[in-house]
Amino acid sequence: MAGKFPAWFSRRPSAVAARLLAAGVLALATPGCLVRQELYDEARAEIRRAREEGSKAQAAAELARAEAAQRSAQVAALEEELARLADDLRARDLRLSEATTMEAGLARQLDELAAINTELSARLRSAGQSVGQLASERGSLSAELAETRARLDALRQQQAAAEARAARVRDLVTRLDAVAAAAKVRVGLRAGQVVIEVPSDVLFDAGRAGIKRQGRAVLAEIAKALRAMPDQRFQVAGHTDDRKVKSARFASSWELTTARAVAVVQALIQGGVAPRSLSAAGYGEFAPAAANATRDGRARNRRIEILLVAEPDAAGEGLGEAGAAKGPAAAPAPAAAPAP
Repeated sequence: MAGKFPAWFSRRPSAVAARLLAAGVLALATPGCLVRQELYDEARAEIRRAREEGSKAQAAAELARAEAAQRSAQVAALEEELARLADDLRARDLRLSEATTMEAGLARQLDELAAINTELSARLRSAGQSVGQLASERGSLSAELAETRARLDALRQQQAAAEARAARVRDLVTRLDAVAAAAKVRVGLRAGQVVIEVPSDVLFDAGRAGIKRQGRAVLAEIAKALRAMPDQRFQVAGHTDDRKVKSARFASSWELTTARAVAVVQALIQGGVAPRSLSAAGYGEFAPAAANATRDGRARNRRIEILLVAEPDAAGEGLGEAGAAKGPAAAPAPAAAPAP
């Protein structure tokens, strides 16, 4: 067709088709123009192709908008959780300020009692009386002051730990944002723990524990993010749906999910994550993230989770509840394996 049309044919398909159709109609109005009839037919075919391409482009645009809206919702949820954490830190600052005020008050009382003690000691010495009772009172106040200072130090340590943990969470979410958008990876908070959730079909073929090439690329990006937290411990947890495992190698979902978790641990180690930071556990079908009654629910349950394990000194100081799904801590005892 390139030799039959003028230079304006390089414009948008719809505009080209419209001009071709107009030319074809004028041509048909002229008797004996067989070549112009062919031009008219080609213009009509071009219009059909342009309409089909327009429908495909519109569908792709709608899908892109839906995916962008979903990512925006996930980011909004994380920002809301971080805002709640900021409120908690402000409340802790208030308690710290109150404790500091109490310490200053007790210090003033101690100084006042010291002055009184000095005055009474002089009087008692002159009167031959004992100052033992005043010494006892002073000792009690000193002990109370020491206890208050200890509580103040504990509050400061808790505040520093909470701030450091919040900073690590924000940094990890930022590092995983790109891989999450490209590979259906979810990053969120559950029971105060950061959870990285990867669908099993991204990493494994059905009934197998060998990681696919695509899955290794995803895990390499995740390992790059985890390497930035060398002192943090992570647990890799394998999960599946309630359908019977069809595999000659694996007799149960316990064995399949444990083998998959160990395979992911090995891939993360190859990606540079320290082995001492990793552990693996298989939960079978016993810690579902959704109901197994639907196809989408079963697909959601077939997953690998990478959890940031809370430090022992951070017990009770979690980052808050996020998500209604039951966490692995509430599941039956898993088949677990340490990092190889």
